[in-house]
Amino acid sequence: MGSRKSKLISSSTELTTKQVAEICRQTNLVDTEVRRRHSDFLKQYPDGLITREQLYESLNEVWPECHIDKFASYLFATFDRDRNGTIDFVEFINVTHKLDSNDIYEHNDNGQIFFGLLFDMFDRNHNGYLEKNELKPLIESIYDLSGLPEDERRGKYSSHAQVQYLLKKFDKNEDKRLSKREFIDQENWINDERLGRFFFSYYHDMNNQ
Repeated sequence: MGSRKSKLISSSTELTTKQVAEICRQTNLVDTEVRRRHSDFLKQYPDGLITREQLYESLNEVWPECHIDKFASYLFATFDRDRNGTIDFVEFINVTHKLDSNDIYEHNDNGQIFFGLLFDMFDRNHNGYLEKNELKPLIESIYDLSGLPEDERRGKYSSHAQVQYLLKKFDKNEDKRLSKREFIDQENWINDERLGRFFFSYYHDMNNQ
């Protein structure tokens, strides 16, 4: 039993040449940068794995007075692609590299990259659209992170009303769902006082840690 555990830890902390090559192919990072990031990753997580509890602790440091459970659950699921309950370096970098990627949809703009990542987190069925049932937890999570009190989540600020508002404003082809291109149109968010302030408040907090 002990040898099996040691083998697991070893495989989590070591990065093979084949893995490095595959990461470079998927992320467009160069070999030396991948190895540097792996070294930094191991300094913070010596066994080469991030547990659900560790991710929650990290998010609590960013938002110490907010309810992070719902958001953390979606974020963990985004990282944990093999659904084994931990995040290894390969899973970690496949998500985090997007924050400095040159994706055609994101136009090298950090704000749109953020919205693209947010879209991927809540597109739970991976069909390339945010449906009504996916938009509701997204809005609730952002409310939680922005610290909006429950008694202010009423009327036009209820999650149900905000979903309808989002679809009315962003759903250009009126198919009652949002494509990634529709969702990451940052001009809609910048000029929006009803929802934009919550999203950019969260984005500002995340990027000042």
